[in-house]
Amino acid sequence: MGAVFRAKDFGSNYKKIIDNSMKDLQPDAKDDVYKLLNTWEGTSSEEKLLKIIGPERVEKLLKEVRKNLDTLNENEKEDLKNIFKDSFTFD
Repeated sequence: MGAVFRAKDFGSNYKKIIDNSMKDLQPDAKDDVYKLLNTWEGTSSEEKLLKIIGPERVEKLLKEVRKNLDTLNENEKEDLKNIFKDSFTFD
């Protein structure tokens, strides 16, 4: 089982990056993605994320995160790495 993260664990920069990558999602889907990211449990969460937003959108999300890593503080970077370390290639 992976680490569990709560909404308070993430800073505003992280939220902005996620928002930018999910601009055109319906509010319910966006909420589901946030809930999932905040309670990430590795591979099972990856599968849920793929079901919610699909593989293309997952790739868009990861590209947006990678592109904006320099805007995150060290704690936010570490949080993201911990979320995605077991499921996605996150360099």
